[in-house]
Amino acid sequence: MPPRLCRGLVPPGQARPCSTNRSASPAKSFTGQVLASLAADGAVSLADPLTKYAPEFIAPMSEGGRPIRLIDLATHSAGLPREVPHEPGPADDPFVNITPDAFMGWLKANPLLFTPGTAISYSNFGFDLLAAALGRAAHEPYPDLLEARVIRPLGLRDTTFAPSSEQAAHIMPGHDFDGSALPNAKTGDVIVGSGGLYSSARDLIAWLQWHLDRFSNDRAAERLIDHAAYLWRNGLNAVFGMDESGHMDAMGLAWVIMEPEGDRPLILQKAGGLQGVFSYVAFAPSRGIGVCAAINAFDIAAGLAMAKTANDLIAELAPR
Repeated sequence: MPPRLCRGLVPPGQARPCSTNRSASPAKSFTGQVLASLAADGAVSLADPLTKYAPEFIAPMSEGGRPIRLIDLATHSAGLPREVPHEPGPADDPFVNITPDAFMGWLKANPLLFTPGTAISYSNFGFDLLAAALGRAAHEPYPDLLEARVIRPLGLRDTTFAPSSEQAAHIMPGHDFDGSALPNAKTGDVIVGSGGLYSSARDLIAWLQWHLDRFSNDRAAERLIDHAAYLWRNGLNAVFGMDESGHMDAMGLAWVIMEPEGDRPLILQKAGGLQGVFSYVAFAPSRGIGVCAAINAFDIAAGLAMAKTANDLIAELAPR
């Protein structure tokens, strides 16, 4: 059973609420799981084109023979930029100009960076398109779909796009590169596939336990689809933005897959950063071990060290 309480510097026998953290880009792995869940039920196919569900997101300058597919979005291989170009918003609402209209405008006015499936370039843009498509496929808003497919079935009590007043009181504040505090700025209704999700260590541990329960028959097809490798590095023309937390050998559904090396077993991992918080989630499915960690400062060296420490810890505790 997942742990029900976080314990820290409190008297024995007492408990404190888990801090609520911005999960940042590990939210993409939740999006990948939603895709896997729908695919396991036959509601979507990984090879479905984006425009089957969201026809307004057509890329007419590039889609003559190879449309953007759901699997391309989930593996950062759709040929999209990291972010849709936009004017920055105010400090308390910096993402206000990331909108569906901005997505449509870019897709209709620009060629894709490469033919989908031939290269990888990290893209928040792509995962927000994916969430929009999944919501359309399921006929409900993506946050409700995530709630129904992942959050509620796994009993994740602190994982949400809209923290309650109690959860908000325990949000871990982030800090900028100069050490100054950053506001807990909203991400809006569009940034839901790529980020915007809040969670807690308790919930992430419970989520990892589901991923590590690989011999369970419950939702087995969903887990298999979610953990599979879909794009191998040695078949790609180029890879950009995927190696900061460990060398990417293949891509799963948002998961960066690292082949075994030395004593380190195969690892699926995802890192991210948002509003002064760096986060990292990694697990070794064949060894039954996972790690989640976060720091509340935009410190590049510390963020890289956090991921390396987590990977090394997995290798130390569960060598292959």
